Amino acid sequence: MTIQTWPLNIDFTIAVQNPHLCFADPELKQASTTKNSRGRVLLWSGNFATVYKLTKGNRAWAVRCFTRIPQSDVQQRYRLIGDYLSQHPIPYLVAFEFLTQGILVKGEWYPILKMDWVDGSELDRYIGEYIDDSQVLLRLERQLKQLQKDLQQVGIAHGDLQHGNIMVDARGELKLVDYDGMYVPALRGTPPLEVGHPNYQPPTRSLHDFGDRLDEFSFEVISLSLRALASQPNLWETFHEDNKNLIFRQNDFQEPELSPVFQSIANIPDDETRELCDRLIRRCRSEDRDKERSSKDKDRSKDRQDYQSTSHIKKPQSRRFLWVGLALLAMTGLGLWFIKKSPSPPIAITTPSNAPLSSLKPTSSPTISNSPTPSNSPTPSNSPTTPSSPTPIASPSTKLTPITAATLQAKYAEGQRDFHSIQLIGGQSDRLQGQDFSNINLSGSVLERVDLRQVILKNANLNGVKIVKVDLRGGDLSNASAIDADLSFSNFTEANLSQANLLRVNLFQAKLGSANLQKAELMKTNLGEADLNSANLKGANLVLTNLRKANLVKANLSDSNLSAANLNDAILEGADLSAADLRSAELNLTNLSNANLSSANLTAAKLVLIEFAGANLNSANFRNAIVENIGSIESADFTNAVNLDPIVRKYFCSLASGNVADSGNSTKSTLNCLPSL
Repeated sequence: MTIQTWPLNIDFTIAVQNPHLCFADPELKQASTTKNSRGRVLLWSGNFATVYKLTKGNRAWAVRCFTRIPQSDVQQRYRLIGDYLSQHPIPYLVAFEFLTQGILVKGEWYPILKMDWVDGSELDRYIGEYIDDSQVLLRLERQLKQLQKDLQQVGIAHGDLQHGNIMVDARGELKLVDYDGMYVPALRGTPPLEVGHPNYQPPTRSLHDFGDRLDEFSFEVISLSLRALASQPNLWETFHEDNKNLIFRQNDFQEPELSPVFQSIANIPDDETRELCDRLIRRCRSEDRDKERSSKDKDRSKDRQDYQSTSHIKKPQSRRFLWVGLALLAMTGLGLWFIKKSPSPPIAITTPSNAPLSSLKPTSSPTISNSPTPSNSPTPSNSPTTPSSPTPIASPSTKLTPITAATLQAKYAEGQRDFHSIQLIGGQSDRLQGQDFSNINLSGSVLERVDLRQVILKNANLNGVKIVKVDLRGGDLSNASAIDADLSFSNFTEANLSQANLLRVNLFQAKLGSANLQKAELMKTNLGEADLNSANLKGANLVLTNLRKANLVKANLSDSNLSAANLNDAILEGADLSAADLRSAELNLTNLSNANLSSANLTAAKLVLIEFAGANLNSANFRNAIVENIGSIESADFTNAVNLDPIVRKYFCSLASGNVADSGNSTKSTLNCLPSL
């Protein structure tokens, strides 16, 4: 039969009121359609189907009527799914049957899905009922982890995990419904029927994504939501929208840096919650944009995603093989660098400063936003806001007011402090060296060819300034705000930038040797190829910062936050990274020889082709770290290193030789290597 038209919801609703006429299935023919107290048929509508409840005695069924023409292979899909589940039964799934001759509507038969009815509440309803009971929410989260594990063990993915498809039954157990998007091994190579609820899926999910790891992103969204709500139940009222989400929306995944939800979770004092948040942000930022199709790359991606699996180790066959790999990778990286970077690369500036990630540590001074919330990411009225706003940054269309160095000095001496949107082009005789311009407002200004050595700009407003290739050696910019400024190629050697707000600043190839950046705000700053030799970055916030090919030899990065930072090809020889937060950081071809990483947090960090010779890794946390092709761990100290996966430990033991300089103990003994290793 060729179906030219398809029934509307009202057509199905009228038909189900007479089960003995509209159904061919013997059980459904004798069942009754459930109605509310006003005699109206109860129904539940989704994207692809409307569900009705039919009962007969103690039995109840959910009858799913397709609201659009199903794909031609839908019956075959359900047969394959049913066959696989019958061989691999798990308690979270319910019995179902696809009926081609399902429901009679206006003289035509249409297919239906008959499923056992689950008595219980949809996940969002259940959470709302127990929102103030943290133990109930945490118990749900534990059950969710077990559910994920059980599905993975049998190679199943639900495909559309979301609040409406996860039921909590009368005993508090989880049940899954709606199997339209389910993956089983028999469906490998076929596209899915759907791509899932957008508020639970990665932004780039498409019909090309269909496999046994399809649910990992959704599981992490729901787990993080439950853990966050258990700590901060007020998030429910702020971010939950009835029948749409738990607390996340798709725009939160598209731009996690702008997300008020991620911002709110940032302050939750729970390591597991913060780690889960970092992992989800990592997926949002890079993993889902860099889809890897080969089986080798998929295995690596799985190591990044599945934190219950062991680290993926690739041991080089010989030292010669390692250095060949290093050379090839360096050449490839150099080629990509020239493709992606111009000689003076600009930074794309869109993120407001009041949108920290979960890994963002509070700074001593408030971060001030100068970017409006985008229209597609509405901020709830009671979400966190910034206490104040700086003078607006000059847009490209803002007219600059020319001024001379002498006029600037004279007017400042007279008490004027507001010099926003000026243009100062210095001459050979113009020198501002050593001048005190504390509290000056130069936002949106352009300064060129000006000698600013030892100038005092304490507490200055430098937001959006352009000071390219300017000499600021020995200058004092402590507590200054330079959000979105372009300071590329400038010389800040021995300058004082302590507690300065350098959010999203372009410092590409800047000279910052021996500079004081203690407790500075450097989130999303471009420090690519910058010289930070012996710089003091103690306690600085470097979340998402670009430090690619930066020179950080003997730099002090203790207690700094380098979560998700790019440290590829960076030189950190002899640097102090004690107690630094390096969660989810990228460290490819990074030189950490003789670096102090004691008590550093390397959770989920990517450590590829690293030099660890002589490094102090005492009490470092290697939880879920990705370790591949380590160059050398000669004389490194791994005493009391925690969460070191047994496979990683075995790999390190195979590389270890020599003694630790301070203690004289062998690296093998600090790793607790067994004699057989």
